[in-house]
Amino acid sequence: MEDPERWWHRFHYEDWVAREALELIRGHRVENVFTVPLRHWARTDADAVQIELDGASEQAAAYVQEIAPTRKTNPMRHVYEELVYVLTGRGSTSVWYDEDRKRFFEWGPSSLFAIPINAWYQHFNVSGSEPARYIALTTAPTMMNFIRDDDFIFNNPYRFKDRFDQEQDYYNAEVRSRTMSRVKGGRQQNVHFSNLWPSVNNVFERPRESRPAFDPTIDKNLNEGGGGYSFELANGVLGSHIFESPGGTFTSVHRHGPAAHVLWLKGEGYSILWPDGGEANKIKEDWGPGTLIVPPNWWWHGHNVTSRESARYIALKLSSRKNMVSRTHELTMTSTREHPGGQSTSFADLAPDLLAELRQVFEDECARKGTPVHPRMHQIIGA
Repeated sequence: MEDPERWWHRFHYEDWVAREALELIRGHRVENVFTVPLRHWARTDADAVQIELDGASEQAAAYVQEIAPTRKTNPMRHVYEELVYVLTGRGSTSVWYDEDRKRFFEWGPSSLFAIPINAWYQHFNVSGSEPARYIALTTAPTMMNFIRDDDFIFNNPYRFKDRFDQEQDYYNAEVRSRTMSRVKGGRQQNVHFSNLWPSVNNVFERPRESRPAFDPTIDKNLNEGGGGYSFELANGVLGSHIFESPGGTFTSVHRHGPAAHVLWLKGEGYSILWPDGGEANKIKEDWGPGTLIVPPNWWWHGHNVTSRESARYIALKLSSRKNMVSRTHELTMTSTREHPGGQSTSFADLAPDLLAELRQVFEDECARKGTPVHPRMHQIIGA
């Protein structure tokens, strides 16, 4: 008789990670994705670590991979989506169905691109001296836990031609980039579509007049010198946004569905998170460059910048405005005053003792670092 302890309450994705002889990081955070230790991954012939933080709710996972100088990864395909953000180094990638129709593109620090589902791909480190490291978000847990067949996932000949039909200009950022805007619920939404963004960080380096359109739905601190941009790639269900907030400021208190992987790129601060109705169970997560946090599903949270310099993060997430997978994303940044299922709340609607605690912690943390609190923040929280 088969031992039930060997198969009871099992997740196929977690079993797969174990069979791949990789470490799986759990919990609420990764301290620094730039320096997190890696192991050799035979499947790709590079070094990697898999990440499935609690807030992902087994719907998505991340991994960090590093390619040694002059090396390349093994060709690979899989029936799950993958969204890549380059941390360090420079390289190129080829993507194909047919060997004689490979599409190549180059990437460097802060490049953002997607691998079309089930297309073959291979990464190359073009440097002779520097490793190339990236973080990727995938839908592997969902697909693996549902299908439970590695051969189907990694050796499937099906071509998703609506995602990738080997077009010559598929990764031409100038040709393929476009912005789509609409008004929903009285709010303007701006989403930037492409299959490759050569450098998403560069949008903040441009003069204001030459930047893409802000996405007001992620401008969480009332335009106090901050702002954000939303990106979608490869006609998939994975999306991204990048957000910057000045020193001495904080975002609104908000919530959303699972698997939003928030990677801090610059600045210092902390995030406060708590379940709906569970203010007594608050979690405080300090962060700096390289910290990865995934807020649990539908938990309230706010991001607080305590450094003098501005803070910036990129979120890699299971969220698409075009190809939705959850209704929890329909009311992005809609106030609970407007809709009971809203995703943001006014500070005036917080319990007085909770508001006082949040204000005191923020002021103390800023004072400890010698950072003046932005005057507008005093007005918002009534300090």
